[in-house]
Amino acid sequence: MKNRVNLYHPEFHPKLQLLTLPVVIGCWVLSLCVCGLIYVFLANQQQALKADLTKVQHNKQQQELLVNELQNALDNRKVDPKLLKQVQESQQLIDLKKRVLNELTAQEQLKSKGYSNLMLDLASYNQNGLWLQRITLDGARVVIEGAATDSTLVPKWLSFIGKTDYFNGQKFADTRLYRDAEQQLNFAISTGNPELQEKEGSNE
Repeated sequence: MKNRVNLYHPEFHPKLQLLTLPVVIGCWVLSLCVCGLIYVFLANQQQALKADLTKVQHNKQQQELLVNELQNALDNRKVDPKLLKQVQESQQLIDLKKRVLNELTAQEQLKSKGYSNLMLDLASYNQNGLWLQRITLDGARVVIEGAATDSTLVPKWLSFIGKTDYFNGQKFADTRLYRDAEQQLNFAISTGNPELQEKEGSNE
């Protein structure tokens, strides 16, 4: 009489399956295909990088040649005497035209103010001990010459006429006090811009 029943038949036992030749060949073929694809991809990338590098080097060489040509042209550049002379003549002509324009503008300003206004303004104030001897008009520039018994009378008289309509806004550019052979105190006063007068004198 049996006490045990064996339900775990040997056919149900796990069996050890070794790699067969077809499986190994298939794995190798698959590995070779993957490696081949990777190699082709990397080779294409390397060729593209080489092409870009060659293009960059070619552009660099062209830029260096251009820089060298420009540098040589700059080093060999010479001043054209004819062109320099033309520039100087043109500058002189421009300066001359500016002087003429300034002179015409000054004359127009003088005409607008009128000679009579100048005389009226000078006659509007009579300073005792001071008298005028000569009045010179040169465009917008006025030169007044006279004499005084005391040097303090001159600035006093100038402060008054400087407020008149004709001399308003003008500056007394030059003031000279001197004594003649008879020890008479004389003065000479001029209006205008002293820097402009010096510049015109140097241009002449």
